[in-house]
Amino acid sequence: EAMEIEMDIADALMKNRWTRMLVRIYYVKIKNNPIKLARLMGVKIGKNCRINGDPYKIFGSEPWLISLGNHVQVTSGAAFLSHEGAIWVAKGIKPELEKYDKFLPIKVGNNVMLGTGCLIMPGITIGDNVIIAARSVVTKDVPSNTIVGGVPARPISNMEQFLTKAEVGLVETKYMTALQKKEFLMKHKSEWFE
Repeated sequence: EAMEIEMDIADALMKNRWTRMLVRIYYVKIKNNPIKLARLMGVKIGKNCRINGDPYKIFGSEPWLISLGNHVQVTSGAAFLSHEGAIWVAKGIKPELEKYDKFLPIKVGNNVMLGTGCLIMPGITIGDNVIIAARSVVTKDVPSNTIVGGVPARPISNMEQFLTKAEVGLVETKYMTALQKKEFLMKHKSEWFE
């Protein structure tokens, strides 16, 4: 019965803009569960994922063309574009194209972090163990174990190099409050506060 209710909500999301708005407010602002809302919208999402932001802004107008593997983090401002909007220009040149659109699916592998403000273009496949740097525009497929950045995104490192650098200077502050972190860092890294 719960599955039927979810399907009813998903259908309503497609049909009524007021229902979309209320469901969006409920899941993003009240329940703080953007994963649930993204799934209701049609995004395929694996286990242990995190979405920091509003799924309507992140996954765009064709969320059912987007799939995320396991342990994927989508940070704030990231966006998926699963349609070719520039077809508008082609329609201006060839009016017979007016009734057509162009769509391509986007697939994200396992253990991926999509940095703040990155843009994933139509038809992109992102492999496993990948980091997409903040503000990057991904226009080509990204192979596994790669770190990409820039506009357009290009390989800037690999996972082996990243892990070597990342392990230097780690501090155990993950479950501290902001104030506890500040106090810890002031005690152990006082030079940062001079």
